[in-house]
Amino acid sequence: MWGSWIAHLDGTNAAKCQTKDISVAGARIHLSEQQAIPSSVYFLDLRNRLIYESIVAWRNLPEVGLQFGKVYRFVEAPTSEIARVIKNITL
Repeated sequence: MWGSWIAHLDGTNAAKCQTKDISVAGARIHLSEQQAIPSSVYFLDLRNRLIYESIVAWRNLPEVGLQFGKVYRFVEAPTSEIARVIKNITL
């Protein structure tokens, strides 16, 4: 288990979570706080410094299953808003 974050696609509402399991196809995360999350989010993998465009495959709060789409390295953040989130959480 390691620290990670999820963020809305517009870069708002970033929230801490714990990665319980991860593969090339997706991840099982544990939300630090129970909150509503949209059906599509960015998953920020701090360990590997990767950003995944993700859709929520299932919810069993506080755990959520994510299915991965495109992947980016932190230095290649897809939007300036996500680049700002990464900068704030890695300081």
